[in-house]
Formats: sequence, structure tokens, C-alpha cells
Amino acid sequence: MNNSDQKKVIISDYLKPRNWLVLVCLLIARIITLLPIHAIQSLGKIIGIILHSIPSSRKNIAKKNIDLCFTELSNDERKKLLKNHFISLGIGFFEVCIARWKSDKAIAKITQVEGLELLQEAINKGRGVVLMSAHFTMLEISAFIGRESIAPGLPKMVGMYRVGSNSLINRFFREARLKSVDSLVTKFEVKSLIKALKEKKIVWYASDQNFIGKNAVNINFFEQEAPTTPAISRFVEMTECSVLPYFPKRLSDGSYSLCIYPEISNKDCTNPENFLQQFYRHLESHIIENKEQYYWVHRRFKNQDPLKNPYI
Repeated sequence: MNNSDQKKVIISDYLKPRNWLVLVCLLIARIITLLPIHAIQSLGKIIGIILHSIPSSRKNIAKKNIDLCFTELSNDERKKLLKNHFISLGIGFFEVCIARWKSDKAIAKITQVEGLELLQEAINKGRGVVLMSAHFTMLEISAFIGRESIAPGLPKMVGMYRVGSNSLINRFFREARLKSVDSLVTKFEVKSLIKALKEKKIVWYASDQNFIGKNAVNINFFEQEAPTTPAISRFVEMTECSVLPYFPKRLSDGSYSLCIYPEISNKDCTNPENFLQQFYRHLESHIIENKEQYYWVHRRFKNQDPLKNPYI
């Protein structure tokens, strides 16, 4: 498809009545993004408070997850955590807009990288690198490490992308991520991921969501059984790539820190459960320090066995 045909498709998408509400929301978001970043975050907090006040299935899921994972907290503390989580979600909605429309200069002023030397050490081994991340409310912020203004001189980066049902929203998220990474692949394009790693590129990969399949491995995550995809261990077997845990956090002043942790030992890559458990230990530690920022509205502990499914 040439550029002219692509433009015709985009215009036709905008003209579809089913997309008008999405278009209006995107236009409002674009206007809001003209505000300073701290003002945008403040508006996100208000949206989060409103979302928390509305009964919803996602709110029930988040409450269940928090109850399961933080039994040591009192009821009042868990209620406060739930509210703070929705505030973090509200901010996260607008952080996608920041990623899409704010300049590299503006973003660089409020973003720092911790552990960049660990990534450089992995790159110097002459192999591909997986920055293995997780779903936090500021997921789009994680991609910032691919920007020259944040971490100059890194190899080309490949990001993951999930295709949704709405073409306008898909295009919006793709354009936001492509501001930070060189290319995007879906979870179904395994060959493209393997190829990228063999070409010594960096792959930004998040595989912490629930996975129910015949190859699923059960990981201990906050003392809960968490079905998980073993794909990353296969990538290591096939490419000898380095895997570094990598998570974002939003600081109290509204700035961001991108945290890179030491490389996971690949000695256990033939044992997916042991290999992945190393990653989840880092993830748990990071979440404990930033509890409200993890994506608790996902059915992380869903299980095919109804007796083990806490959401039923």
C-alpha cells in the first residue's frame, strides 16, 4: 500500500460514525497535552479519583488482587492502596498522550535511567538483549529508554504491540510507541523477535500477564500461583541473549525513573519455571516499593481450574 492509499484509509477511519467518539476524545487529549506535564498529571489524578468512585468489574478485580497480594496490610491500608492505584491509572491514561505528543526535550527533563551501565555491559557481550518489563500504570513511559535523548548510543530497539479492535486507538498507541522504538511486533511474530535478537538488537518485552495454555508454567508471585508464558526462556535458548529486568516508576515529584536490574542468570533457561522465578523476584521487590503503580486491574491469577480461580 502506497502513502496515498494509506492516507485514504486513515481518512475513511475518521469518517466512520463508530469512531467519532474516539476521535473527539483524542482531540481533547491533544489539547490537554499542550499543558505542562505536571498539570497533565494533576488532571490524571482527578480522573483517577472519579474512576475509583464508580463501581466496576475492574475495580473488583483490583481489590481482589490487592487483598491476595498484601495480606499483611490492614483493611484501611488496602482501601487506600486501591484508591491510590486508580489515581495512578488516571495519570497513566494521560502519560500515553505525553509519550505521543510531548517533545523529547520535555521528556528528557523529567526522566532518568538507573542501572544504564548494566545494560551497557550486556550490550558489550555482543549478543541481543531483552529488557524484560511488566505492566505498570505508566507502561508507555518504559519505552522512553529507546529515545536518544534519554539513553544515547543504544542499539536499535524493538517493542511489543498488542492489536486492539479499534483502528484509531491502534494507530494512536503505535505512533506513541514508535516515538521511542524503531519497530513494533506482536506476540504472534516470534520469528521477528528471534531475528531481532540474533541481529543484536534490544527487545522491550513484557510477559507478566496471565497466560493459560498447554505450555504455561506456574510462578510464585506474591505467594499466589501465576500461570505464565515460558517464551522468554526459549528466546534465551535459541539466541543466547541477555535478559535484564526493567521497570519504570513515577517519583513523588512527577518525574520518572527507568530502573534496570542485574542480568538474570541463563543457567536455568532450560527450566522455564526456575528462570522466570528470578525475574519475578525482582518484579515483586519493585512492586513492594511502588505498590499503587502496578497494573492491578488485570486477572493475573486466573486459572483454568475453577477451584483455583479467585475471580469466580
